[in-house]
Amino acid sequence: MPPALVDVWVGLDSATETLSGLEGNPCETDFGTWFHDFGARGLACIAGEVMDPVALIARAGGSAFDDGPHVATSESFRLDLTNERSFGHYSEDFVEWLIDNGIVGEGRPVIRALTQPIYDEHIRRLARIYWLTYEDMAADGFPRSTPAGILSDYARFLEGGPIPNGVEGYEGGFSVYAFTDLSEGLLPRLDVGMINEWEAKYEANTAYGFWLRRRADGTQEQWRDGLERMLETYDAAWYSER
Repeated sequence: MPPALVDVWVGLDSATETLSGLEGNPCETDFGTWFHDFGARGLACIAGEVMDPVALIARAGGSAFDDGPHVATSESFRLDLTNERSFGHYSEDFVEWLIDNGIVGEGRPVIRALTQPIYDEHIRRLARIYWLTYEDMAADGFPRSTPAGILSDYARFLEGGPIPNGVEGYEGGFSVYAFTDLSEGLLPRLDVGMINEWEAKYEANTAYGFWLRRRADGTQEQWRDGLERMLETYDAAWYSER
């Protein structure tokens, strides 16, 4: 029996075409993004066009989150993306299911060949960016400690501390732009032939915050190991040079 997310993978191309042909912004309501063609929220929006999130979570069973402001179950899907401080704490069971069924090429050469161009088109840049941000943080002691500067400021913010002085604020400021200096140094190592560097910087900014939140909710190691498996499966040449 093939992994449970094969049909989501193979539907990403047609879903992207559908979203590109629509007027307005269908991703804003459910996923809080203006764009479907980049970013983790954009990818989630495309996947949601292939399969309703409620149906996807029903396949996994349970809930995507154990705590936080979001509702993501087999009965209801509602993300609270304007909450100033609270964030979703992923369910370890859901993350494990997502990894096991999302890396669909592993050990299955036919499926891998089918999904490789889909990875290249929709996932490769994001996967590399999230890996590079993790590598950079790990080189400075993460997850045992938090690198000094803005990353430590954000970690304290997650624990209830203040928004750092000189930053616009969490909504659209601190969360989106605070890590830009770090992100700009990451871009030359991507090797993806970018047309729009702003998109990649945006993705890297969100990745730094993602890893700090995952340490906070206890799923950081799961996501890190799952991402490594994906790179080993679909991006082995690039990964082996890290």
